[in-house]
Amino acid sequence: MAKAMKRILPKVGDEAAQAKEEEAPIHGDVLEAMILTRLTLLDLVAASLVSKAWQCSVSTSLRISPRVRPWFIVYALHHRNHSLTSAFAFDPSSHVWLRIQNTHNFHFTTTTTGALRYSDSQNLLYTLSTTGFSFSSDPFHLTWHHVKPPLVWRENPIVARLGSRLLVAGGTCDFVDDPLAVEMYDIASGKWDTCQPMPFLLKDSATSTWISTAAADNKVYLLEKRSRLICSFDAETKTWGPTFNLNLISNPNNINPPVSVFHSTIGFIDNRLVLVGLMGETEDLHGLGLWEIDQNTYECRPIGEMPSEMVKRLRNANSPLSTMSTSMEGGSIYIYDPRNPEKIFLCELNEGICEWGYSVNPMVKDRKSMERFVFTSSRVRMGDLRNALSTGNRTFTVESDGDGLSRSHSFTVPCLS
Repeated sequence: MAKAMKRILPKVGDEAAQAKEEEAPIHGDVLEAMILTRLTLLDLVAASLVSKAWQCSVSTSLRISPRVRPWFIVYALHHRNHSLTSAFAFDPSSHVWLRIQNTHNFHFTTTTTGALRYSDSQNLLYTLSTTGFSFSSDPFHLTWHHVKPPLVWRENPIVARLGSRLLVAGGTCDFVDDPLAVEMYDIASGKWDTCQPMPFLLKDSATSTWISTAAADNKVYLLEKRSRLICSFDAETKTWGPTFNLNLISNPNNINPPVSVFHSTIGFIDNRLVLVGLMGETEDLHGLGLWEIDQNTYECRPIGEMPSEMVKRLRNANSPLSTMSTSMEGGSIYIYDPRNPEKIFLCELNEGICEWGYSVNPMVKDRKSMERFVFTSSRVRMGDLRNALSTGNRTFTVESDGDGLSRSHSFTVPCLS
């Protein structure tokens, strides 16, 4: 498809080529329905810069074939100095992996020296140190907010964005009096507020290592990954609700005994609270299941299971599989081993049907021993991609497509007035 773009696209800024294109135009319906709908979002950014007519055609093609499926982005960072060594993004609409290159030595514009971290099921990156708290939530993390650190020092806290507020809970050091301390930062006022401490039952697991989060505008749910103990926090009242143990069944009629799940995570899928669980035992993975959690009663209804052939790929790639992480956005769930993201599995919920797929992460070819990974998932619109390119410090290269074919196709977009 990259070669096709070279054939149909004149060079941006080449007036003679644009004039020739206007003299012998491609019919609009052919261009919009047959050509542009087959191109990657990266190609469409270039196409939109050819002329006003092409810009209109690109807009029409996006109405015909909207690119609303969220991207999955993986950042590899050096363990010691936290510098970014490489970054890749998966675009499921085009089924391509893109290498993201940064011309400024792969550093995010944070002001703290803390390690870069991510929040479960949210496109939120942050760093935390004794000198400050930096966070970013736009698709490519171009904009960062730099504020004072929380009042209580924390090493590995649970962090979630609730509209215009950020919740920071647990993750305190051993010498802190209250390991369940909770604070909330209001972006509008620029102030930290102390909130009701986390439930006592979470005192031995109040870190992001053991807790999975699912956040909406004013409410966040916390799930203990091993025991499936769940509770919720209300940002308006700054209080916690009661704790429950989730009971997972294998069919909606509740005939079969509870399912054995040894590791689970939660997130929101189109406003539905969903649990993803590894079934069986740590040394003997039987399957991976999905359940919808009633946000009032905490009853769990099974949604579907990963196909057995795909479970074999999950098990073979990361055997024995004792843990997994998920990134959820829109109607999509990305599933991966955070220690070795060689294969990325995707489940899309479409009108009650689970559609499954997987892709091989090309980052593994560049992997170094002293690296750790950070993951995000976000809807990416053409404006987001254009903004990332127009900064002048990021380039995108199509690394591979769904057929495993490698190709190179990169460019930088000038700033648009």
